[in-house]
Amino acid sequence: MYRTLIPSMRLPGIAALLILLTGCTVLGPDFDAPELETPTSWKQWHSEGQSLQNLEIEAQTEGNAWWLEFDDKTLNALQMRLFAANPDVQLATLNFVRARVQQSIVTGQSLNVDASGAAGRQKLSEFSPSMRMASISAPANKDQLIRALAEPYTLYQAGFDASWEPDLWGRVARQVESSQAQVGFSRAELEGVKQLLSAELARAYFSRQNADRQIRLLEQQIELTEQKLKLIEVRQDAGLDTGLDIEPERSRLRELQAALPIQLSQKTQITNVIALLLGERPGSLSDLLDSAPLLSNKAENMYLLTLGIPSELVNRRPDIMAARSRLHAATAEIGVARADLYPRISLRAGVGFESFEGSAFGEWASRQWQIGPGFYLPIFNQGRLKKRVHLTELKQQQAAIQYRKTVLTAWQEVDDALTNYSAELERYERLKQQEQSLRRQLELIGANRDAGLTDSRAELQARAAVIGMERQLADSVARLKIQRVAVYKSVGLAGA
Repeated sequence: MYRTLIPSMRLPGIAALLILLTGCTVLGPDFDAPELETPTSWKQWHSEGQSLQNLEIEAQTEGNAWWLEFDDKTLNALQMRLFAANPDVQLATLNFVRARVQQSIVTGQSLNVDASGAAGRQKLSEFSPSMRMASISAPANKDQLIRALAEPYTLYQAGFDASWEPDLWGRVARQVESSQAQVGFSRAELEGVKQLLSAELARAYFSRQNADRQIRLLEQQIELTEQKLKLIEVRQDAGLDTGLDIEPERSRLRELQAALPIQLSQKTQITNVIALLLGERPGSLSDLLDSAPLLSNKAENMYLLTLGIPSELVNRRPDIMAARSRLHAATAEIGVARADLYPRISLRAGVGFESFEGSAFGEWASRQWQIGPGFYLPIFNQGRLKKRVHLTELKQQQAAIQYRKTVLTAWQEVDDALTNYSAELERYERLKQQEQSLRRQLELIGANRDAGLTDSRAELQARAAVIGMERQLADSVARLKIQRVAVYKSVGLAGA
């Protein structure tokens, strides 16, 4: 430590100057989120092509998680476990915590108070520059004096140091503002990860339900085809059939049997995807997933969507909130860069004790103190600092363009999701009509068989056709649920 002697009459003037300078203006532009045009309804901004007239969209949104509307206890249980176990959520959470810690560091940087202490054994060199004064001041006995000064000794030190830098040009204020925006960015990223994983889990779950349904229906098709093939073989052996239908039917049977391992493999892969999302090992969720309800062929309550009002999109989608926070941080950094063009003033003070004798350490005579102002004046690096200001302005312009692009991309995803969902609804209706037609045909064939007008082959073939249509319907229902999840994700509906 060192002691700076300042006439007492100047200290009030210095303090008054520092207090006066703290009232200076904050440099840099204030952040104001760009106003972007929004449609009055979700159907207003729609490209030509698939009509959305079959959709009914409500403006009010409920506070419950969107997956609860599927009324599936297994899906609910999986969603509840997702955020606690998924590694991506854990990483995003740590990033958010880091941003909060960084914000607290920036907030408290104007005032620093440190305590220090040390006790160490020392010995000066007899030929150090400090010994030259001994030889000059006492040339007669300089050797004896130098040896005495060079004797080892223990030095005890302890004290407090404090420094305060008034925020003259708003540099610290803009840094705090930027760090707060970074916290908002990390929070939006965390919510984005949660929404993405929640939607991915639902998509995988419905895909597994579909795979399980396809396997069951495929096994029924195989059984019916085997029955039909046996019937043809019996009729051929009895001389009632030419046998021309045997090979086509065998080929059909082999085709169905070959499709079964693929479906089983897909089911296993989807099960592993769900396990990975929940941070579990492969096979650990098989029992839970096998107990899930079977996928129905009925698309009930699928025409109504509760999405809220379109203007809420910019405040609900995490990617838009992240882009806005990034723009906010870039705007605040302009003020930081501009403040670096101007001088900085700080006030430093320190008090403590220092002694080479342990018995005297802490006594009033061993005290020492120092106080005084310091300043930073950028004189020779103005060119570099001005270019840094220009770079921050360019970065802010890029962030503004990226923000607008993110919003436009969000509306594109909304329109794509609604279009795909509407198209799948229409496909489902067509398949449903075709299934009803095949069932009526099956009833007529059954009546003709009971009347002795046809044999069992036609009925077995009609049953197989109905099951084939049920497979397409099951696939359509699964797609509807997946596309519905995509709609909820596109409009930024949150999870739990």
